[in-house]
Amino acid sequence: MKKTKRIILDTNWYISATINRKSRRALYEILTDNRFTVLYSKELIEEYLIVIGRPKFEKIIKKNQYLRFLKLTLTALEEVFIVSKIEISRDKKDDYLLAMAKDGNADFLITGDTDLLVLQEFEKSKILNFTDFKNTIH
Repeated sequence: MKKTKRIILDTNWYISATINRKSRRALYEILTDNRFTVLYSKELIEEYLIVIGRPKFEKIIKKNQYLRFLKLTLTALEEVFIVSKIEISRDKKDDYLLAMAKDGNADFLITGDTDLLVLQEFEKSKILNFTDFKNTIH
């Protein structure tokens, strides 16, 4: 069965899944669901590495563990190369996610970030939190 819905998971989903078993299970369910193609970009990976490398995470997870998690996760994702220049989010650090949604032709951007959620939609991408996304797809 062809994966039909193209989705972006905000960086915080990967951070949470790296350190939390329940979040990891939710991520696994999305990655193995044939209805979805999950997208990533170089910029998302860079943000992930910056955040997970912060001192507050050092006691929770070792570098070799999160790098292994990242390597395994990337095998299930499709890369998007960002070419669009977008400048509309209240938090300029989030603009790359909107550009990724546009350039990756994403159907959904799943985030808990209020600076993105307030937009509700960008181009053809619906911007939802995880609960609303689950309610939309079922």
